[in-house]
Amino acid sequence: MTPSKIFRSEIKESRSGYFVVYNPADLRSLFATLHLVFLDEKIVKSEIAQAMEKELALWLSRYAVPVMVSALDASDSVVNEISASGETHLMGFLDSQTGKIVSRWGLMENDEMPADQMTPEYLSRIYEGIPFRTQEEVEGSVRREMRQRGKAIKIFVIFVFVVPVLIQILSLGIPWLGLILTIISIGAGSYKAAKSLGWLKPTEKEKAKSEKEQKMKHYYWHCERNPMGFNRLKSENFRRETIEETRKEAEEIAKAKVIS
Repeated sequence: MTPSKIFRSEIKESRSGYFVVYNPADLRSLFATLHLVFLDEKIVKSEIAQAMEKELALWLSRYAVPVMVSALDASDSVVNEISASGETHLMGFLDSQTGKIVSRWGLMENDEMPADQMTPEYLSRIYEGIPFRTQEEVEGSVRREMRQRGKAIKIFVIFVFVVPVLIQILSLGIPWLGLILTIISIGAGSYKAAKSLGWLKPTEKEKAKSEKEQKMKHYYWHCERNPMGFNRLKSENFRRETIEETRKEAEEIAKAKVIS
């Protein structure tokens, strides 16, 4: 196995008021990335900056690999201009000679970071114990998923298009099968006619479906009249759903492990 061609698993931990997601350096990035996800909508940027600096020191003490720290709000949007100088990201690494952290608000170029801390051999040693998958395993998983989807599509096509045609063809040479199909067709037509004439009362499920369709038509009419309002509503719904998912994720992480 080539050490560089692997994907390492992310590490999630809970904090008070936020949780962190650490992505080790691997095939996707020469350096690690660390996201602080804040749950409170009222964000104080000076407090975020302090938390980012604290987390930078903590994770460098665990894994001496160059890391970029970012902050996200509950809607998964990057919090911009956090530092006093207006920078959004914090980057740093551990100086192997002095043992001190070298950090800076803003982005570092690759040649500014220690090259010996980004080699495949070094990362394999530092990240020993962190689960990973090889590039071949990931590609194989994708191929298997694609094959499964292909089989599902084939089965769908067979049942929706091929089977009805075969039934019609077979019924041409089998009188009793053709009779059954005719009876079924007449029965279905009679049922639809009875429904349309009001002879059969709709079930509760059908009533609910009809009401939903009427509401959808009503909403669509209003959306057509006010497309800008519709886009704004769609954006608000997406943001609310993202916040709910983020908070659920935070709860799950907190159940696993809490670090003050």
